[in-house]
Amino acid sequence: MIKLQKIDKIIRPENNQTKRAYIYKGFERFWHWSQALLIIFLVITGFEVHGSYELLGYQRAVLYHDIAAWALLVLIIFAVFWHFATGAWKQYVPTMKLVKAQINYYILGIFKGAAHPTKKTSYNKFNPLQRLTYLGFKVFIIPLQVISGFLYMYYMYPENPIHIERLDIIAIIHTFGSFLLIVFLLAHLYLLTTSESPKESFVAMLHGWEEVTVDPEEEHREHLQYAVDKSIAGYYRLDLDGLFISVNDAWMELYKCKERNNIIGMHCSITRNDKNAKRLNGMVSSVLKGKSLRGVYVDRKCFDGTIGKHILSMNPTFEDDIIVGVEGFIIDVTDIHRLQEQMYHSVRNSEAGYYRLNSKGYYEEINDAWLKMYKCVDKDNIIGKHYSLSRTIKDLKQANEIFEKIMKGETISSMIVTRKCKDNTTAQHILSANPVYENNKVIGAEGFIIDISGLEKDI
Repeated sequence: MIKLQKIDKIIRPENNQTKRAYIYKGFERFWHWSQALLIIFLVITGFEVHGSYELLGYQRAVLYHDIAAWALLVLIIFAVFWHFATGAWKQYVPTMKLVKAQINYYILGIFKGAAHPTKKTSYNKFNPLQRLTYLGFKVFIIPLQVISGFLYMYYMYPENPIHIERLDIIAIIHTFGSFLLIVFLLAHLYLLTTSESPKESFVAMLHGWEEVTVDPEEEHREHLQYAVDKSIAGYYRLDLDGLFISVNDAWMELYKCKERNNIIGMHCSITRNDKNAKRLNGMVSSVLKGKSLRGVYVDRKCFDGTIGKHILSMNPTFEDDIIVGVEGFIIDVTDIHRLQEQMYHSVRNSEAGYYRLNSKGYYEEINDAWLKMYKCVDKDNIIGKHYSLSRTIKDLKQANEIFEKIMKGETISSMIVTRKCKDNTTAQHILSANPVYENNKVIGAEGFIIDISGLEKDI
């Protein structure tokens, strides 16, 4: 009694709640009741064929028994497909955890008013003993009956090329399996009566809804896992050695990877070219030390040999306050990058002068219109040079003030400034300047200039 109460406290925390959940799907209910009726009908007709009593007559009993056997086989095939297609097979994975407590409950605890050692949830429909029982039913009793039954059936038809010397052995095995089925049905009905509300449990197999226990922590994990699986962002998880443990479908699509076997267990460097692999390894090492990375712009090497671009996040994963790996998401920006390249192409061919500076104020990019306005023939005379070369000494202070504002995140929409051209002449233009960001950090400035020197003469 003390042991049962202790177990109950462990697996039924105070924060557990209940909710009405749809836990039995339509096909699951159809399969359950169809299988139950077919098995009962097979038992009734089977024992009549065995000679235990006379109800339908021997010939009809044999005919109906054979038809029901084929119907059950078809149902089993569909049920197996459904279980694997929906992942419902996981409900039958055996576990020895709390099996002893469950046996003690059925033998003693239930008669003393002890609390049930386990609770039904939407993600755990069966207690450990039920899992073992149903597993035995599916992998032993049903195969035993199907195989022995069809051997017996084909033996009775001479045109089929199956020859069995000892038919009595097959009959004994099949009859033994029938008794096991009867025991299973009785045990199944008995276990139904041990639930807190037998009537509700029975009705639940008619409409699918039942009151179940909710563990908020487990519920949160289930919802989180569902969100990860269905996310359009690519999710990944690595172990301490940088090997892939898990990826979702979106990650597979972004990397153009068709089979998980091609990535699970592989080192993360497989997703980068030689140039970027070292950087990735450094990022993983820093995260394994407890650092989190967000909004990192990276190139990825896809499985078809193409290169994609995405924004990366990476965080440490913990187990008992110990870092056991890393995980994160990737968001594709390949098309955005292509759009940006198209924009730059348009800018380079624009009548407006385009420029980009790094964080030190050195030119990284200019278009032909900018060169024309500054009366400069060759980009090499500008790229890598400081912006001060495009200003007179008189106007350099203003240029420095503008650049300092941009590096602080401010934006200049339109300002009339004077430029010093390559031939030492001066002219005026309207200037726009914007900060350039990377990971929320200003790394430079860019903008446009529109010449107004002609307008100045008209004025």
